[in-house]
Amino acid sequence: MKKLNHIWGTALVALLLIISAPNKIFAQPGGYVSNQEFYDELAPYGTWVYDEQYGNVWIPDVDQNFRPYATNGYWAMTEYGNTWVSNYPWGWAAFHYGRWRFDNYYGWEWIPGSEWAPAWVSWRNGGGYYGWAPLEPRISINAYYSNDYYIPDNYWVFAPQQCITYPNIYNYYVPSYRVRTIIQNTTYINNTYVYNNRTYVAGPRRADIERITNRPVRVYNVVNATQPSRITVNNNNINIYRPEVRRDANARPARVVDAAAYRQQNPNQRIASVDNRRGAGYNPSNAARLAQTVRSAAPDTRVVRVNSTVEGRGNINPAANGTRPGRTFTPGNADQQQRGIDRQQAEQQRQGFDQGRQARGHVQQQPEQQPQRQTYDGNRQVRGYQDLQRQQQEQLRQQQDQQRQQQMQQAREQQRQQQDQQRQQQMQQAREQQRQQQEQQRQQQDQQRQQQMQQAREQQRQQQEQQRQQQDQRRQQQMQQAREQQRQQQEQQRQQQDQQRQQQMQQAREQQR
Repeated sequence: MKKLNHIWGTALVALLLIISAPNKIFAQPGGYVSNQEFYDELAPYGTWVYDEQYGNVWIPDVDQNFRPYATNGYWAMTEYGNTWVSNYPWGWAAFHYGRWRFDNYYGWEWIPGSEWAPAWVSWRNGGGYYGWAPLEPRISINAYYSNDYYIPDNYWVFAPQQCITYPNIYNYYVPSYRVRTIIQNTTYINNTYVYNNRTYVAGPRRADIERITNRPVRVYNVVNATQPSRITVNNNNINIYRPEVRRDANARPARVVDAAAYRQQNPNQRIASVDNRRGAGYNPSNAARLAQTVRSAAPDTRVVRVNSTVEGRGNINPAANGTRPGRTFTPGNADQQQRGIDRQQAEQQRQGFDQGRQARGHVQQQPEQQPQRQTYDGNRQVRGYQDLQRQQQEQLRQQQDQQRQQQMQQAREQQRQQQDQQRQQQMQQAREQQRQQQEQQRQQQDQQRQQQMQQAREQQRQQQEQQRQQQDQRRQQQMQQAREQQRQQQEQQRQQQDQQRQQQMQQAREQQR
């Protein structure tokens, strides 16, 4: 009997632990959560690293060509100005809260922040291009375009102004080796949007884009989603999760890598990669090594700090509705089904706990009954415990199935992203080859035009020389004719004079005779 009670007690403890386990709490539109949500939601998609200067920073699991506000996303016009629409499942957080910076060892890293924005970037334009670059931490919006704030060249992304509204704008990015030249021929865009005493960097104005592209620009509505998810666009709405975030001093990642310790142990395993043609990026193998270090079943505690389970995601304040414009986004059937499954599992656990508690109370209230009655009650308790076990196993199986489905979906998504990136690279290479061919053709055409112009000038010179020679010949002939006529006239005059003298002399002789 003692053994049976021990088993039953163990089952009750396990059930209490299951019931008391913290559930994820999602913010309603206009509600707020703590910064713990960033740590929990982004952990499956990257590695949290503790930096002595910036605190907990996040290194995403991405491909080697990743650049914030450039890879796997596009710009859309909203009431806030140019808003970055990311296709990453974590894009709602990393591109609308906090800042990005490039670390020479860890590469691109995201520093969490509590204020939402359409995008934390600075803008430039000129020479037919728009350009944007991530704002680093601790840089105010009012200071980003001053002469005191320097943005490294590898932060900038440039694209032709005609393409700024294209969903596939990534196909038109300027190669990194041309960025420095374009920066010298552009100026900052200082347009901002103010709402509720908050200033947002708006980027190029809608009217300017329409004037340059000669096309109308659609303005989307920003709609509040109720839980963390991939940003979606339907009809005229951009559905994005954007709760008010309040900092919690006790918030922390479940596992976090000590940046200095890991760098010291792995001096030659730099995650950052800088290429003059592709710009700043990642070393995939070294990034995988970092991720494996923190996700290991038995992490090295000299490098990885494992924190105790953090409860929930902070209190939600539904009374805070209306803190920012937007409309509520109703989740689809998949989200409703998932929440229904969660409710059913919680209800099954509660019923099992109530049944077990009633059976346990019944045994304690009747200790003097016959042994046969005790055996019956004991068997009933065992059956109740077995039912609990079956329910728990069924719940565990469902959770494992869901995890497998999520992993398969993530794998398919990663494969799709890789294929998209390969297509993008191929298209970019094809465009680069086409551009080079066009450049060669243009140079050849210029050479041909120069040769033709040179030949035409030579022909014209020869014609002018011939005309000059002909004119000289005519002038010489005319002068020769004039001299000949003058000589003949002089000869005639001389002959006349000779005749006159002869006549005079003859007359004189005649008179003398």
